[in-house]
Amino acid sequence: MNEVTIPLPWTSPPVSQNDRQHHHVKAKAVAQALAEARLAIRAAQVEPVVGAIVTLHYRVPDRRRRDADNLAVVLKVCQDALVKEGVLPDDSWVCVPASGCRIHPPGEPAAMWLTLSDPDGELVA
Repeated sequence: MNEVTIPLPWTSPPVSQNDRQHHHVKAKAVAQALAEARLAIRAAQVEPVVGAIVTLHYRVPDRRRRDADNLAVVLKVCQDALVKEGVLPDDSWVCVPASGCRIHPPGEPAAMWLTLSDPDGELVA
């Protein structure tokens, strides 16, 4: 198994670095996103691994310009969910030597998903 794909329930980012919200409101949104990510990971029945490259993918609904770095908050939520669900031991550089966000050209339907891949070519349990 060289790569694992985990479909996420969102068609747009549930949280953003650009949100100008009260910290209680933002904390509630992050907690909700974490719960949804955990459910998606559980539904995907991902086997535990010792480490992985984690990539968040976003297929946008239209040609509006977006900044992939703005997805970093969602990536962090997803990595926390991977740890809480026991897929990764932790999300430090030891277990996640690389991570990133990719925006894909518009398509139907808009979607978000995670990929886990091993830097050495195969995920190890």
